[in-house]
Amino acid sequence: MKKKEIKYKIKTECDLVKYLNSLGYAKNKIKTYVRLGYILVNDRKIKKLPFLLKEGETLMIDKDNSISYHLHVVYEDDNYLVVDKEAGLLTISTSREAKEKEDTLYKRVRKYLNEKGEYAFVVNRIDKETSGLVIFVKNVALKEKLQSNWNSIVKKRGYIAIVKGVIYKSGHIDNYLYEDKRTYTHSTKVGGKRAITDYKVIRTSGCYTMLDVDIKTGRKNQIRVHFAEMGYPILGDKKYFSHDNPLKRLALHHYMISLIDPLSGELLTFSSRVPEEFYDLFS
Repeated sequence: MKKKEIKYKIKTECDLVKYLNSLGYAKNKIKTYVRLGYILVNDRKIKKLPFLLKEGETLMIDKDNSISYHLHVVYEDDNYLVVDKEAGLLTISTSREAKEKEDTLYKRVRKYLNEKGEYAFVVNRIDKETSGLVIFVKNVALKEKLQSNWNSIVKKRGYIAIVKGVIYKSGHIDNYLYEDKRTYTHSTKVGGKRAITDYKVIRTSGCYTMLDVDIKTGRKNQIRVHFAEMGYPILGDKKYFSHDNPLKRLALHHYMISLIDPLSGELLTFSSRVPEEFYDLFS
């Protein structure tokens, strides 16, 4: 255990602030720790208060500012490691200068696997602001097999998105996307790459719509661009014209991926729980 890491086992259901306050932590300090990401429950950072602790959970206060490898592992075997990435964390560094200093999911996974004498190779990526499933494999041969035939191997990529406005019917989008010099992606009639998105309405309120989105292609910012250009930007997406951010994050979560394992020929399906705060907007 690191010097700055403190753990508590929760014996009865209770409020997080009240629990830590009873142990001598000032309420303002507790709120600061949450804001800085120092408090974790079952290895997942607590991002907002109030928070209800449940019996049997492990609460940890980690004030070590070095890169940690707290991971929510969805699945692991001799070949695969599937992780549920938190929103706001890069999958992998985008520049050489940032590789050593920047906290990324890849760096956490590499540290986790290297301590077991295993290697980490990232297969798919999701945007920094998006939460959800990222697949790593433990040997380069499997990585190359997956990436060289990714579009035929992957059978479904499911996302939950919450958009501004009310969409009444399910739909299908099929167009071409182009990334300009400002790194903005937009639809185009000349050049670009084909992008296909299917979506179903899950629930609506007077202001928002929750959608189950299945992308048939994996273009940069595909889901975000498609709904923004329809006039229904994803909540929290400042880059693509959203002015509403009730969740204080991008309302996009990669909850399911289904693919054919090139080693066994079997269909593998991995899933992740949709964040509770998504449903809170419709309660």
